[in-house]
Amino acid sequence: MDEQPHRPRTRILPVEQRRGPDLAAVLSLGLIAPAFISSLVVMVLLGSIVWPSQSWVIPVVWVLSGVVVFVPAIETVLAKGLFDMHEPSVRDLSRLEPVWASVCRAAGVNRERYRLWIEGSKGLNAFAAGGRTVAVTRAALDLPPHLLEAVLAHELGHHLHGHARVSLLGWWYQLPARGAIVLVALVAKGVLAVGRFFSRFGGAAVVLASVLLVLILLAGVVYLNPWLLLMPLLAPVVAWSSRLGEYRADRAAATLGYGPALRDVLKGWLAAAGGDRRTWRARVLASHPAHVDRIRRLQSS
Repeated sequence: MDEQPHRPRTRILPVEQRRGPDLAAVLSLGLIAPAFISSLVVMVLLGSIVWPSQSWVIPVVWVLSGVVVFVPAIETVLAKGLFDMHEPSVRDLSRLEPVWASVCRAAGVNRERYRLWIEGSKGLNAFAAGGRTVAVTRAALDLPPHLLEAVLAHELGHHLHGHARVSLLGWWYQLPARGAIVLVALVAKGVLAVGRFFSRFGGAAVVLASVLLVLILLAGVVYLNPWLLLMPLLAPVVAWSSRLGEYRADRAAATLGYGPALRDVLKGWLAAAGGDRRTWRARVLASHPAHVDRIRRLQSS
């Protein structure tokens, strides 16, 4: 990759163009609906079991709790506990802050609104989450400043267009539905394990009963919450929506003048990986587009 500094062509965008949810964010928000409804059903059932006389309290509190994940203190807890992030050292900040300040100046946003983190994975990567989290890996810190700026401009694009907020909100509202699926799967495995144990002693009736019990359990879950069936079926659409968000963040960075530098970063990733060897199925279900596709779009933008 070219080591010569490349200063982006700074262009301040009108507020209505550079901020607010874009098509990718709106689509992602709509795709949350089946999981949200499934989770709501789970919380309604939980409320009727835990507090029958006031069964509405638990689901209502859960719906309102989505706001809590954007509280700075809670976002900090999530960053440390769930996303394997830690606060940058003084040396890290001396590297990050000037570059981040340059990106924010180009976009015309207040850099103090966001908080910088170091993400724990070893590869070259960056991450935008919630309402204010921007993280990079140690490998990203080793990039030349103009390439690191391009990576951060891409992550800022996610924030400016609402992708990071929608992603965190979707994760939060999917938790009860995913928890219910895990619980049902564990119960089903336990029932089948009991059936297999008794089958050693010639208990064919017990095996048959365990299989029937599992089928009844699954049928009951689907009957109470048919929206669960849509979650795996929507996986390709959700992945496509995520890829669209990546293209939009690339375009946001390119609009600020970071297109050439971002292409250099992607070419470096592509070379390090030895090309894109994903199967067609992997491409369809991938949350990120192929690097070659991102490079092609950046060249045409």
